Amino acid sequence: MLERLAAELPDGLVQTIEGDGRAGAALIGAGIDACVFTGSPRTGRIVRVQCAELGIPASVEMGGKDAAIVLGDCDLPRTVAGITSWSLGNAGQACGAIEIAYVEKAIANEFVERLRQTWTRLTPESVAPMGNARQLDIVAAQVEDARAKGATVVCGGVHRGEARDGLWYPPTVLDGCDERMAVMQDETFGPVLAVARIEGAAEGIRRVNRSRYGLGASIWTRDLARGERLAERLHVGVVNINNHAFTGAIPALPWSGTKDTGFGIANGPDALATFVRPRVTTVDASELPELYWMPYDSALRDLGEIIADAQIGRILGAWKLPLLIRKRLKTIRDFFG
Repeated sequence: MLERLAAELPDGLVQTIEGDGRAGAALIGAGIDACVFTGSPRTGRIVRVQCAELGIPASVEMGGKDAAIVLGDCDLPRTVAGITSWSLGNAGQACGAIEIAYVEKAIANEFVERLRQTWTRLTPESVAPMGNARQLDIVAAQVEDARAKGATVVCGGVHRGEARDGLWYPPTVLDGCDERMAVMQDETFGPVLAVARIEGAAEGIRRVNRSRYGLGASIWTRDLARGERLAERLHVGVVNINNHAFTGAIPALPWSGTKDTGFGIANGPDALATFVRPRVTTVDASELPELYWMPYDSALRDLGEIIADAQIGRILGAWKLPLLIRKRLKTIRDFFG
């Protein structure tokens, strides 16, 4: 990637540095004009504080726990295909990956079975490995926690640990999940989908809004007008109906979040506020002094009271305006010679 950027951009425009939090703190303290951060809530809060102390604008995105609300009238084959892609793309290692599916009970059995049939056919050629061993351990621990608390492992759920598997974790569907489980609360960042069965859309909305994250969500339904109405009730930055998170690749649309996801905005005109400062320039071509300039006198006070009265519909004193204006102009000119 760096080689490709270097071939297209002016020398020195893009620079990279590797390191831990000390490197990040040094970068922020190096006199930068703005900071854009993507990472965990814990580190994001540290970045926000350091930037605030230095007066540096910061756009901070601190992860997500995106959910899909799957309603009984959805196009089920397309919904399974879409949720599979948005759960397992880059092995789920994306801030906008679908990690939870809230599924109406009427179609939950068929939805889960279709996922099982699909996900068990996926191979390492389709689903990437985990980025590092630490993240693999987090994913495995969340799956085991869910299993111990009553979730059903529909498929996957076991990293065999053989050399040929490396960091590859099998696509995993967990059914019967609830909020006691870490997989429903904490960012997974892996090829795991937690399925929670719901009575209807209202319950799905409530449960999405209870999450401490607020990046994105999706609603899967054939009733598009209803989907739009439901979307207005979600406390997240990005909502898609019958798709998920693709707007992150559209430069004209803002990518943002709420709650522990942070308040940063990427893409769209709103994102410019992090990188630019507005500047206003006015030109006064008048040869007359302004009426409110010094010296202050009773004529200025009377003028102000008449204008204030006019703003609330009292215009009885308006006839005095021409006289007061002439008086003020003469006072200012005489005073300054």
